[in-house]
Amino acid sequence: MMTLAALFVSLAFGGMAFFSFFLAPLVFGKLGKSEGVRFMRDAFAIYYPAMVVLTGLGALLAPPFWIGALLGLVAIGFVLAHLLLRPEIIRLSDARDAGDARAAASFSRLHGVSQGLNLAQFITLAFVIGGMVGP
Repeated sequence: MMTLAALFVSLAFGGMAFFSFFLAPLVFGKLGKSEGVRFMRDAFAIYYPAMVVLTGLGALLAPPFWIGALLGLVAIGFVLAHLLLRPEIIRLSDARDAGDARAAASFSRLHGVSQGLNLAQFITLAFVIGGMVGP
C-alpha cells in the first residue's frame, strides 16, 4: 500500500510543481492577462479536484499515521481552496477589473492567502515524500 500511496503523493507533488512553475508562467506569457486569466480559471477547476483525489487517496493508503494525517490535511486544504477561496478570488478579480478599488485590495490579500496555502501544501508534500523514501 505504501508504494501506491507514494505514487499518488508523487503525482500530486509533480502536478503542483508543473502547474506552479511551468504552466502558469507559460500561460500568462503566451496568452496575456485576460486570456490567461480565463484559461487559469478553467485549469483551477480541474486542478483542485485532481489534487483532492491524489492527496486523499495517498492519505487513505499511507500506513504510518503521521503521513496519512498530513496528507489528509493537505487534501482538506485543496477542498477549502476549491470551494471557498477560488469562487471568492474570481468574484474579487471580476470586481477589481470593473474598477472596484476595495475589491482590488481584497483580491490581492486573498490571492496571497491562496498562494501561501499552496506553498504550505507543496512543502508538506515534499516532507511526506521524504518520510516515505527516507531511511
